[in-house]
Amino acid sequence: MRPGELAQASVMAALCAATAIISIVVPFAGALALLGTVPMGLLAYRYRVRALVTATVAAGLIAFLIAGLGGLMTVAHNAYVGGLTGVVKRRGRGTPTVLVVSCIAGAVFNLAAVGALAVLSRLRHLIFDTITANVDGIAAVMTSLGRFAVTHPFPLSTRIGPGLESTARGLQWFVGRALHYWPVLLFANGVASLMIVSLIGWWALSRVLDRMSGIPDVHKLDAPLDNAPVGPVPVRLDQVSFRYPHADRDALRPVNLNVAPGEHLAITGANGSGKTTLMLLLAGREPTSGTIERPGAVGLGRLGGTAVVMQHPESQVLGTRVADDVVWGLPPGTKVDVHRLLGEVGLDALADRDTGSLSGGELQRLAVAAALAREPALLIADEVTSMVDRQGRDALLGVLSGLKNRHRAALIHITHYSDEAESADSTINLSESGDNTGMVETTAAPVTNPLPAHESGPPVLEVAGVGHEYDSGTPWAKTALREVSFTVQQGDGLLIQGGNGSGKSTLAWILAGLTVPTTGTCLLDGRPTYEQVGAVALSFQAARLQLMRSRVDSEVASAAGFSPKDRDRVATALAVVGLDSALANRRIDQLSGGQMRRVVLAGLLARSPRALILDEPLAGLDAVTQSGLLRLLEDLRREQGLTVVVMSHDDTGMHELCPNTVDLSGGVLEPVATATGGLT
Repeated sequence: MRPGELAQASVMAALCAATAIISIVVPFAGALALLGTVPMGLLAYRYRVRALVTATVAAGLIAFLIAGLGGLMTVAHNAYVGGLTGVVKRRGRGTPTVLVVSCIAGAVFNLAAVGALAVLSRLRHLIFDTITANVDGIAAVMTSLGRFAVTHPFPLSTRIGPGLESTARGLQWFVGRALHYWPVLLFANGVASLMIVSLIGWWALSRVLDRMSGIPDVHKLDAPLDNAPVGPVPVRLDQVSFRYPHADRDALRPVNLNVAPGEHLAITGANGSGKTTLMLLLAGREPTSGTIERPGAVGLGRLGGTAVVMQHPESQVLGTRVADDVVWGLPPGTKVDVHRLLGEVGLDALADRDTGSLSGGELQRLAVAAALAREPALLIADEVTSMVDRQGRDALLGVLSGLKNRHRAALIHITHYSDEAESADSTINLSESGDNTGMVETTAAPVTNPLPAHESGPPVLEVAGVGHEYDSGTPWAKTALREVSFTVQQGDGLLIQGGNGSGKSTLAWILAGLTVPTTGTCLLDGRPTYEQVGAVALSFQAARLQLMRSRVDSEVASAAGFSPKDRDRVATALAVVGLDSALANRRIDQLSGGQMRRVVLAGLLARSPRALILDEPLAGLDAVTQSGLLRLLEDLRREQGLTVVVMSHDDTGMHELCPNTVDLSGGVLEPVATATGGLT
């Protein structure tokens, strides 16, 4: 199995096992077992059958160890229904195929069941005795009720009483005759039941898969099926361009590029210029035009092949322990000096740490170590410093800049920062290569109580003694915040700065009412924020995780609470954040990172929130997009009285938007010196 298939099988197996265990262990939760068909169906729909088999074995073993035979049978049922639906859907077949396959499967399964009961006579008699005892009990109750009706006259009692006794005798006779012909009865009932269950599963699950098929996985990394010897470098791109499915323009315009073994190449460019698309092409995706020449196969994730370190490290850290993640997915028997690699990236003291406890910078360094464990001939680092604080960024740059001295790997570093590109042997700027259009002059945001810029408004957010502890009361309890207190006036701008792991995101969720603090209070207009979810808008650090619809117009309308058919309101919402109305029909996955962040803001601002919380709003944006977004937010705060709270590890360019600044370190809030020498 390929690493990607193995990772997907692991995740889907865990989901299926969890639903199976809950459906068995929790009383009256049997219906939840049906949810387990969804991960299995998606697995069968998108990957080879071997991935489904692997997930079934893993989930079945987990469910059996925790919930017994019932859990194992639930997993098997989910794998059958999900697998059947996924495979049939992937091959473009329909209901007739499901009927035929389920009939054959039912015949096979139930022939096996009949054969097993024929051989295991004691088990068969035990089952039959149990059925007979249950039926006799029911018949006895019916007979007693019939006699009670006869001895206690009431209307129709003379007809109901004998009828119940007669029905009880008939039931006993019918069950006795049915058990006499048990092979036929068991076989017919089993086939019919399996066909009905298969049809119900097909009807429900195929609709889920239909909706999933409409979402193009445009940024998916998937190793091509190529058995040729691994040889990703030297690589030569000749007039290579790429256009995503259903797009009306190229995401990457024609590019010429040569990368030699051991070369350090920096790729820069504005958001939407095609940097990530170029990464996908170098990692093995076929271009829509032009040619890519290599001496061998790309070897994505294979020893001596191509390794990719992505912008969001949590998406590629799979091991639960730091040392385990370094070798996750490597072929059995591969010898790796884990401690040397961890020392190289500055994590040698964290080998036994849980990966869930690492900060963003530590996760990025771990991803680099896992990539180097494959001794790649080509290492691609895709904006790996954009989500980490300054300290983490410096550490990562130190690791990347020293690769040529320690490894014979060609390094392609995709970055927004000019200082990061200076250490490269050569630099390519893609700013003229992609879709950098779609920005227009902004219009006024729909706010309810605008305030002049020079006035200080009433308190909007009041945070008093807020503390928060995750997994409180357990051995895994972890304190994220301690005694945090501050007040934000209407129309104010507050910057809460701090490094990775300082508690900024936790505080952002508390301010938005999505998390209830363990201690203290967080009030919006005098009431707890968790009682007013939606009144405070929150823009996530990773904008893509907040976009739930397939198209821009549907996303904005859904977030703001109006119909996407209202084209004027959609256009107005987009204009507020400086986006052209032509983007309304664009698919979300065809947007650049900066455009995604603006679409999120468009939906949030169209709801006229009392305050706007921005968690790392500049992460992953180029310099031009950063300045444009800051200017937009400054105008909204000053002219429309929008209250803004920014969580960021970087204060560059933030002083106009956020005149007030505090520092969050280790979950504790501290004032910091301002440009005038005072404290805020």
